[in-house]
Amino acid sequence: MKQKGYKELRKDPEYTEPLPTDVEFIGTMLNLELPGMEAVRCFMEQGDIVGARDAFLHRIEEAELTRYYFGVGEVPQLMKEARSRYGDFPEALQDIAEAERIAEGDIPLFKEKRAVFPGGAYDWNSWLYDSSQYQLHLTRFAYLKRLSRGYCLTGNEKFAECFSIMMEDFIDDNPVPRGGIFRGEHCTWDPLSVGVRLFMLPEAFIVFYRSKAFTPEIKMKLIKSFYQHGEYVRKYHAQSGNHVCMQLRGLIQVSLLLPELKPAQQWLEYARRELPGHIRDNVYEDGAQFEGSSNYHQVVMRDLYELVPLFQKLNIEALEYSEILEKMLEVQSHLMTPDMQLARFGDTDAQAENELRNTMSLGAYLFGRGDFKFLGHPQLPFALLWRLGPEAAERYEAIPAGPAPEPFACFPVGGYLFSRQSWEKEAMYMAMRAGVGIGGHAHSDALSLILYAGGRELLADSGMGLFEWNKERKYAVSTRAHNTVVVDGQDQHVRGLHWNTPQTAACKIWDARHGKDYDYWFASHYGYTRYDDPVIHSRKVVFVKNRYWLIVDLFEAQEQHTYEQYFHLPIGDAVVQWDRRQLHTNHNDSNVLLLFPEQEQAEDQLALESGLDFRQGQYYVNPVAKRSMSTAGRAVYETLVVPYGAVQPQIRISRMPVTLEGRELSALEATALRISGDNWSDEICLYHNSVDVNSYLDHTGNIVSQELLPGKSVLAGLEFAGGRHSDDVIVNHSVQQN
Repeated sequence: MKQKGYKELRKDPEYTEPLPTDVEFIGTMLNLELPGMEAVRCFMEQGDIVGARDAFLHRIEEAELTRYYFGVGEVPQLMKEARSRYGDFPEALQDIAEAERIAEGDIPLFKEKRAVFPGGAYDWNSWLYDSSQYQLHLTRFAYLKRLSRGYCLTGNEKFAECFSIMMEDFIDDNPVPRGGIFRGEHCTWDPLSVGVRLFMLPEAFIVFYRSKAFTPEIKMKLIKSFYQHGEYVRKYHAQSGNHVCMQLRGLIQVSLLLPELKPAQQWLEYARRELPGHIRDNVYEDGAQFEGSSNYHQVVMRDLYELVPLFQKLNIEALEYSEILEKMLEVQSHLMTPDMQLARFGDTDAQAENELRNTMSLGAYLFGRGDFKFLGHPQLPFALLWRLGPEAAERYEAIPAGPAPEPFACFPVGGYLFSRQSWEKEAMYMAMRAGVGIGGHAHSDALSLILYAGGRELLADSGMGLFEWNKERKYAVSTRAHNTVVVDGQDQHVRGLHWNTPQTAACKIWDARHGKDYDYWFASHYGYTRYDDPVIHSRKVVFVKNRYWLIVDLFEAQEQHTYEQYFHLPIGDAVVQWDRRQLHTNHNDSNVLLLFPEQEQAEDQLALESGLDFRQGQYYVNPVAKRSMSTAGRAVYETLVVPYGAVQPQIRISRMPVTLEGRELSALEATALRISGDNWSDEICLYHNSVDVNSYLDHTGNIVSQELLPGKSVLAGLEFAGGRHSDDVIVNHSVQQN
């Protein structure tokens, strides 16, 4: 027998309750003692409910009280500015086009999917496509900003009519639950969706307020629903994670929008008191959000970049929010890849480039940062008109744009490493996860790399998948779906339930260097120390500018283990040449060549497999290079990743001798290679015994404090390539000869 949920029980008065009547709402749920509510109170005392209702609605329209980024009375000026300054902007034209489709019942959801309801016959509670996420997005109303902004650009009343019909239909069809019986269900009244509606609906509420289509009866229905939404969020909001941040932000916004509601002041005080702590819990001290997901970094940051300008408008103190927001924007500037996407760590999918640029433009405006503007728009974007007002355009345009001085960043607490050749679109770019991810949006992706060159993702993350707990989703979050190494066939951390899952593998960044000719990273993760015979996986990456990446994977263990290294290639063909221990992609422009030098300690196997690459709601098959080896004791993998255009380069790799105090070192102790191409040759030595990676954990398995960790061993007499060295990283970089 199918279990019943909100969809089936929503019209049963045992499980849901209707909106209050006007008499009940005005008399018991509005604060009639507030200054300015005298007329409402007077009409109620006379028994004139319609008069009281109209006086209350008139107060919202006329009172000199800032409720939102703009008031009802400011809408005509915004309409004028939208048409005169932005009328021919692509974003504005897109909003008009979307508003036209929405008015016809053709609604955008997410992942480029849409739902069509001919004649306005909305179905708010049906399963759409292959995931419950689509129905949730339908009822969160993010698309209503298209309708309201299309209205401001055109003045077309059919958009106001559509909004009014939609709101009345939704409210009538989806009564509030009695108690929290459905709060754990993916449904219209799950607490996250309720909180999101509280900050998605106010813009349209204000914009359409004076339209005749938005009748007093429908206004009151929506205001009563706002009341029910606020009460629901206050009772049933989450206690941690990104959900509680969105829910409390929604509670703040409805409190400011409708301060006449009796509990509004208590909601506001509560949310303002609680939200800063939840933001601090979500965001590490270096500005990275704790879930190990670029997308959810953006989600939590959105709560801040929406609240900060609102608080500034209302003269509410926002210093702590501003400080955290600026740090988060710095992280995002490095998460943004050369093709203006977000590096797809954790639950992250393709983003709308324009919206990412809008975010950076807002950061530029708030903090006067030219490096943020460089990643944003040259002119104040249309979307920010509705947050900053017409007067912001001139100030924004006065900010000089320019790239950040360093194309390199390490966020050791959040666990991100970034390096790029430059800020140009065609430049080489690399990003790596080397930190703990908390919650279900984090993947088993410790030490996973994402690489770009020529404007293309060359080593790709598999993406987020849909949120149904099926085999595809289980693959997407697994270690083998990322550019890292699986040990003994198991993920780096054991995922129990889909969302209530332990944090991902502990990581330590040991070294991160930036230089003119090369950058270098060295990090370890400890997910496999749970084995009876613990295994520590470390990864070193040398990024030789404008040439290649050298990746060295080290494994510390005593007994025999199987190591499976995965590199996920772009969707398309891959050509293997196993006799030369290499493979390459086969695109018309930007390509990548992978070379696998022979390892000394054991024989490895090379294979080309098929993986899944999730993009915009679809799973695509992509080629995956896999190298496997079973061995005991320390093990080493070395991989050279070479980007190129249409013509494959000829690359030669040979081992070089290296000695320490007169003793020749093995390939397990030092990677010493000569890497040569046309008219150039580099000599690289990475000494592997300068850091004891075992020292990160004590004998009980706990992490040792930073102050007690031993430093690098002092090197003396490391001889390599005709020189004597004291550093554990040596790169003799030759200049290309023409």
